[in-house]
Amino acid sequence: MEKNKTGKYLKYAIGEIVLVVIGILIALQINNWNENRKSEVKKQDYYVQLLDDLNSDIISTQNTIEEFSNHQEKYYDYTSSYDNEGLTPVKAYEQISKLSLISNPPIFNTNTIESLQNSGDIGLIPPYIRNKLMNLRSLQNLTLKRFEATDSGQREITQKLSSLLGATTLPKRLENQPQMKEFLNIDKNLREMILVYEGIHRWKSVSQIETIDRLEKMKKEIDTIITLIKKELK
Repeated sequence: MEKNKTGKYLKYAIGEIVLVVIGILIALQINNWNENRKSEVKKQDYYVQLLDDLNSDIISTQNTIEEFSNHQEKYYDYTSSYDNEGLTPVKAYEQISKLSLISNPPIFNTNTIESLQNSGDIGLIPPYIRNKLMNLRSLQNLTLKRFEATDSGQREITQKLSSLLGATTLPKRLENQPQMKEFLNIDKNLREMILVYEGIHRWKSVSQIETIDRLEKMKKEIDTIITLIKKELK
């Protein structure tokens, strides 16, 4: 101040401040760039994982549709036999007892979607893809819930069959055991067994038809999501 150099020192101080601010801004920009780069790498990894899950879902969904459709055809062949004359109780029983009692539930690969939700990384996915993924997850949950509901009704009726028939393999085993066949006299339960089988396969048919319809819709949704994700892959 004594030498009238205040202005010079103020300019110097202001210059120092400006340089510091510029340095901080550059550092923040570099940090943001690094964070964005890391987020982009993570997002691309998620895209690859999602595609793996979705492609696997396409295969398993198609397998389930084919399995259920095959049973529907066999069940239709059985019900159509009632249109012909001369159908005896024994023939009806032989046909319906050959139909499979097992109905495998659909299987969905939800590991990546669940990981995105649990980690909070779901925000990395663009809204137009994220919303479709959430809708797909809801449809998968609804499909499994409805399948379980109808399948439980089928299982309750199947328990009744066990008390009438024992194991489903028993009639075949009794063919070479006349004394056991006469003693057990399963044939006396023929009327009830046909009715129980009818109930089982009706429940199974309703469940499968409903599930097939949802799985067909699901396949279309998955195809759309796969197309959107592929456009985002770098």
